[in-house]
Amino acid sequence: AARDFTLLSVSDRFLWLEVLIVSRQRGKTPQNSRETSTGQRGSHPPSHGRGAVRSLDARRAPPPGSAALPNGCQLTPRMTVSERLRQRISAAFYRHGLLCASYPVPIILFTALCILACCYPLLKLPLPGTGPEEFTTGLRDYAPPPPEPQGDPGDRPDWYRGPPVAYIQQVLVKAAVSPWDNRLVPVDAFRSPLGRVFSLVEEIRNHVHKDSSGVHSLEELCLQVTDLLPGLRRMQAVLPEHGCLLVSPGNYWQNQRERFDSDPDILRTVHQHEPKGLHTSATLRDLLFGVPGKHTGVSLYSRKHVVTYTITVVLQSYDARFVGSLRSRLRQLHPSANCSVREDHMVHVHFKEEIGIAELIPLVTTYIILFAYIYFSTRKIDMVKSKWGLALAAVVTVLSSLLMSVGLCTLFGLTPTLNGGEIFPYLVVVIGLENVLVLTKSVVSTPVDLEVRLRIAQGLSNESWSIMKNMATELGIILIGYFTLVPAIQEFCLFAVVGLVSDFFLQMFFFTTVLSIDIRHGYFTL
Repeated sequence: AARDFTLLSVSDRFLWLEVLIVSRQRGKTPQNSRETSTGQRGSHPPSHGRGAVRSLDARRAPPPGSAALPNGCQLTPRMTVSERLRQRISAAFYRHGLLCASYPVPIILFTALCILACCYPLLKLPLPGTGPEEFTTGLRDYAPPPPEPQGDPGDRPDWYRGPPVAYIQQVLVKAAVSPWDNRLVPVDAFRSPLGRVFSLVEEIRNHVHKDSSGVHSLEELCLQVTDLLPGLRRMQAVLPEHGCLLVSPGNYWQNQRERFDSDPDILRTVHQHEPKGLHTSATLRDLLFGVPGKHTGVSLYSRKHVVTYTITVVLQSYDARFVGSLRSRLRQLHPSANCSVREDHMVHVHFKEEIGIAELIPLVTTYIILFAYIYFSTRKIDMVKSKWGLALAAVVTVLSSLLMSVGLCTLFGLTPTLNGGEIFPYLVVVIGLENVLVLTKSVVSTPVDLEVRLRIAQGLSNESWSIMKNMATELGIILIGYFTLVPAIQEFCLFAVVGLVSDFFLQMFFFTTVLSIDIRHGYFTL
């Protein structure tokens, strides 16, 4: 008996149709049986009542591409790993195309909810181009810059002019309980280190510097505050309201050691002012500790048993002699051989008040070119009903993928340090538009007499292997760039990976669904 296999595409599944030829009848020799089988291949044999039976012991003719052994056994070639993987990917894309084309409205609503959820952390982030800018100068012989630029500015930014609003001096403290005893509870790892903040604050407040010009104290140099803003009145018991602007973890207990010693739950006191739910911007804990919350070590799950915090002093005027004497005094009282803090530079921070039009021109130009490119690319495709709508859907796909990538990175603590106007155009290049055009051309090239959902499914299935292969190649290139160990390149690679995955998600769900709606609209119009 011979076997013929025909691959048919029926509705929403693949069906393997096996045709078996019944060739042996009673009273016929095996030779006649083989001749009958060969002559009637591909059709059902005539029925002769009970005389026609299915032969189970007849020797089968070897199918094309297989080898026959002397004992009658056959060697059928097996599919390679890449062929099996390609077949599974094609089947998965086929089923996904049927899903998107069959339920367009729920798919678009689901995609919109995913975009909003991923973009939620962006509500508390500054807009691209509004982040603070930094400029570093030497600390030795420092003097405030003149109000108006003089001479050649060199690499100095335009905003570096005139005296600053304030000077911020931080005293970094790292403390640990050593040696650590296993009989101690986790709270002991940060109760004793935090208890040292009260004596340090008193030493800083009471420090004076004497020279030929007189006696200088912190009260003369620090920035004085008189009242809190209306939005901070609820933190009146924690933030300083009158006097010198000095903050530290001791503010949780009004800088009183007695309150700290009588506090039964230190963690509850620290977290009572934290916002509920997701928060991506700096919180009160970050302000008082002076470092990001995850680096403080004040947690029951910290295994390093090292607590890090700062005492932040805001000065109205900078006196290098006073700061130098304070540094020498603290090092004398608390000597440390592991101190590696640099003392030879000063960082100037500038906060922008509003976005300049000139900074938005490159970003807006990028999306205009992107929209025009998609429109003129789809203009040549006749089966696309709304070329403007499809171009707009492609732009929304790329823009949403960029916003989702920044939102997801912010959610997991990867706050961008690069300017958005600098990183976004390059992310557009990495994400690319090849899949959008390839999917569109593949779908419209399917037979027009098929149902819309079958056309979408076959279009996705035909290009599934190339899409996944290109995506794997791009991820490999980005991974190589990450191992260059250059911080700016590593940050860009992280955003590029998240952006690539987000763009693939939107292409498979949002753009494919919009394409199916457009094809269906053109189908009913025809």
